[in-house]
Amino acid sequence: MSKAVINLFAVERTGTRNLGPGLRYAIWLQGCPFNCFNCITPQARPVVAAKIAEVESLAKDIVSNSRIDGLTISGGEPFLQAEALVSLLSMVREYRPELTVLIFTGFNLENLDSPMVRKVLEMTDVLIDGKYIDSLNDGIGLRGSSNQRIHFLSDRLTAYEEEMNKGKRSIEVSFHNKVIDIIGIPLKQKI
Repeated sequence: MSKAVINLFAVERTGTRNLGPGLRYAIWLQGCPFNCFNCITPQARPVVAAKIAEVESLAKDIVSNSRIDGLTISGGEPFLQAEALVSLLSMVREYRPELTVLIFTGFNLENLDSPMVRKVLEMTDVLIDGKYIDSLNDGIGLRGSSNQRIHFLSDRLTAYEEEMNKGKRSIEVSFHNKVIDIIGIPLKQKI
């Protein structure tokens, strides 16, 4: 029996405070069908094998980090790997049910309608949906552009609604293994 795998672009294991409330373990999945102008992670677009990880190993790493308050999933496009996310989120919820889950997607919520996707959504607290449109980047809140919507799929993060919708953005820069990572929602570019 083969183990479930997930195709990763990057992982922030130590946590970030720029992708949702509290200290959050963050994963970016590889592969995206969208071609958003000025995407913050264009390297994650190609639908190719990147960093293949066993879902069980990733889940163990997430739940073993006692410092984190939640998990943020971005991409690429997370829902291209819905089956792997069902496995991952099920394991995380089994051992650390208090962890909140926030997912960024280029799809609109109304178009996310398959059995696996519905299972992912059932384990998601906040979904930020819609393609990133650079000309609509107003520099406000947790979404990248004003067309994107923040959906509270549970009540576990509603206390942060104002902050997510209108809060100030910041960018975090980290250096791991000779690689510079920039984490956060892109600030509005001044021309």
